[in-house]
Amino acid sequence: KMGKRVVNALMVGAGEYTTGSVFTAAGAAPDKPAGVVAITFTDLKRRGRINDMYLADAVGTRMPAVRDTMRTKIAEKYKGMESVNAIKTFPNDDVAFDAEAYKLAIAQCSPGDVVTIFTPDDTHFDIAKACMEAKLHVLVAKPAVKTLDKHLELIQVAKENNVLCCVEYHKRFDPLYTDARDRGDSLGPFSFFNATMTQPKAQLDTFKNWAGKSSDISYYLNSHHIDICAWIAGKSSRPTKVTAFAAMGAANKYLNVSDRKIEDTITLTTEWENKVDGSKGIGIYTASWIAPKSDSHTQQNFHYCGQNGEIRVNQARRGYEMAMDDEQRPFANLNPLYMKYTPGKDGYFSGQNGYGYRSIERFVEVCQQMNDGKITKEDVENMGDLATIESSARVTAILEAGRLSLDNSSRGVELVYDKSAPFESEPTALRLF
Repeated sequence: KMGKRVVNALMVGAGEYTTGSVFTAAGAAPDKPAGVVAITFTDLKRRGRINDMYLADAVGTRMPAVRDTMRTKIAEKYKGMESVNAIKTFPNDDVAFDAEAYKLAIAQCSPGDVVTIFTPDDTHFDIAKACMEAKLHVLVAKPAVKTLDKHLELIQVAKENNVLCCVEYHKRFDPLYTDARDRGDSLGPFSFFNATMTQPKAQLDTFKNWAGKSSDISYYLNSHHIDICAWIAGKSSRPTKVTAFAAMGAANKYLNVSDRKIEDTITLTTEWENKVDGSKGIGIYTASWIAPKSDSHTQQNFHYCGQNGEIRVNQARRGYEMAMDDEQRPFANLNPLYMKYTPGKDGYFSGQNGYGYRSIERFVEVCQQMNDGKITKEDVENMGDLATIESSARVTAILEAGRLSLDNSSRGVELVYDKSAPFESEPTALRLF
């Protein structure tokens, strides 16, 4: 037991999702203009839910601009949010690049503190491992890691250090998606899932340093709906085969790069197996980052079909629209259910009910309860709202299988399970067929 000490919070990665800092002409995406993590932690501190805050990034020379961004977008916009100016940043401002600066920040933390990791996909593993070995609870951006092997290793590290490691799948906290999960049992065995998620080409400016190199659009966007599909289907269904296809040409042209191939759109077609009778289901997940600028930054929808019924959700169409005399964005479909950035009439931040906020708050709540000895890791697993590292290996397996398929001319990839383990267990390996 850690006692009732209020946790400190470490943020690793000082980019768009954490601070709203984007060093491109387009700037931060319109659905997260002030970031998500730092503003949430600052409000949680205002409410007495966390104590000290730290921020680590690989590029120290950007930190003055990052602090300016947080000051103008958070401290000066809302009452009572001045503590964002006191966040201690790592490395020093004169450091051009230090890939391990997060270790300096870890040294400031105590066992039981919480960490968020929003960095390029290929850096998640080393950072998460180091944090857990320091007995810190970890919330890592999706995808947790890029390979099943690394995912299974993180499960082991979390077990050895008795800490919580979760993947930040905030869509689980969207009230419509949560309700869809809760209704899933009444729809019978899993039969069909089709999801599309697209973002405009301007996002490629933000991600141009790693797009097509260290990760792809499927890892970045498909991960959300693969998790939702697995969440609704539950442990009575499991993925068994994946085949992937890609469209190409527009991203390379937009970024004017020829040193690598960047997929514009990736579709993963997945076969699922149902425990009750061995019947089959199909999951189709499509993600793209070459969409035009439109009324919603992220166009996203899914259709879930069980053998006894179906559910459809169009998350970009909430029936809430705004038109303005604004050349940059004259018309928009709004989604304050994600993050509400408009201050309340009293001048305070009032986005506590947004699912982007709630995802982080819930993680902090659960970690505090674990530290206080009120709940165990098994309790968190049974609650089922947070995506624990232990229960989400199948999502990583599907994503890696998709990459493996693409790299092998769209050959099929089998997800291998331990035949002696229960049906509900996670996959242990991948195999081309």
